[in-house]
Amino acid sequence: MMKREHLWVHHELDATRYWKQAEGGYGGRVSVKQGESLDLHISNSRSYYDVLIMRDGARREIMASINDLRGQLHGVPEHGSRDGFGWPVTASIEISDDWRSGVYVAQFPTGQGLREILFVVRPREPRAPLLLTLATNTYAAYNNVGGKCFYDYISTGREHEDLVSFQRPLQSDMLGNFYAWDQFFVSWLDAEGYEVDYATNVDHDIEPELLSAYRANLRIGHDEYNTRAELEQLQRFVQTGGNLVLFAGNCFFHEVSYRDSFTQLYCDKCRYHDVPTVAQPNTQFWCFIDNMRQRTIGNMYTGFVHAKSAEPGVFLAAVEEGGRYGHYRVTRSNHWIYDDTGLADGDTFGAEDSIVGVEADGADIEFVDGLPRYTGKDGVSPDYEILALADVIIQDDRFLTLDGSGRGEQAEVFGTIAINDTEFEGTIFNAATIEWGHGLYRDESPVAQITRNVLNRLAR
Repeated sequence: MMKREHLWVHHELDATRYWKQAEGGYGGRVSVKQGESLDLHISNSRSYYDVLIMRDGARREIMASINDLRGQLHGVPEHGSRDGFGWPVTASIEISDDWRSGVYVAQFPTGQGLREILFVVRPREPRAPLLLTLATNTYAAYNNVGGKCFYDYISTGREHEDLVSFQRPLQSDMLGNFYAWDQFFVSWLDAEGYEVDYATNVDHDIEPELLSAYRANLRIGHDEYNTRAELEQLQRFVQTGGNLVLFAGNCFFHEVSYRDSFTQLYCDKCRYHDVPTVAQPNTQFWCFIDNMRQRTIGNMYTGFVHAKSAEPGVFLAAVEEGGRYGHYRVTRSNHWIYDDTGLADGDTFGAEDSIVGVEADGADIEFVDGLPRYTGKDGVSPDYEILALADVIIQDDRFLTLDGSGRGEQAEVFGTIAINDTEFEGTIFNAATIEWGHGLYRDESPVAQITRNVLNRLAR
């Protein structure tokens, strides 16, 4: 299995082939409810082709097909990554009530190879106790189809764009981040028989009471870009008895907003990766804005495991004896998340699949009687109980302080698994790493059992 950072190295090297991805398609919306219809916008050089629509899960379930479409090739607009591609509607699909909520793909052949359109089907009314929010904002942030995204290193001219459109194809072999991380978790949930409703980031802004009917909200993979309304909604949800469950890293990191009827995503990256200073106080980092990140999920900084260094081909890695990396170390094995795992204090888990990587989150820690706890100096509540630690690196330790000051040098810190079940009516559980889903399919690993323990207690 290719590790996340290595995957993005390939993405960086292959970036130019996405800039003018002229064959593919996108939906008129990223999510659609049962009973509604979805427009498909497709550019295809084939004379005729069929579209197969499937629900993704433990297996792909064919829901419908659209046959004998006449191919039409459309251009890549100069500012399509910002303003949308503007391709005409090729076909529309009706979402009936027997299409279970979930992640769907519309798949079709093109002259450049197989292409897919990803969209989420939501229930007409809430059905399950658990709502999984797919991190489609992060998909859009990294999507450089059309030439631009939020990142210099994969944008044309190595210059990023502050405004990107949802109305363009996703990268043909990644579908945002779906194939990198999220598909592992989505298919596992289906195979395990969990009842899950699905939504996307934008649905939280469109529907302020979206979470009111659910017991838990689940975040997976890499949920990096979020609005204030979404964070405040999650805070209210937990304060009034809902459970927030994260098996995800680098979460709630950048402030964004929606434009043009929720078809565009804006992030003020005029200063790109800079933290706020007295001279330049503006920032889009949630950890520096009203402690929003700390208050929502109990993390302040993001650290790295097996991350790129300044030397090409050389990676920073926190390793254990034998060269394995990307593991957690148990700190409180008597906690219920470790039931039936056989783990004891000091044991490590997850290294076989490098589940801690490449980004993992944490906060300022002190050790009392040999056990870690949050100090609260960075705005993270000391009410969290730290259940596991991971050795991670901050390449610039500026994120360790609320004012952004730091030595400007590499710092060795900790990623964490932590739970807060005392401060609010509800519970916040945070296994704060991007790659947790990669560890779900190893029978002898405790990763799957911990996941079951958490979901069975908080999300059923």
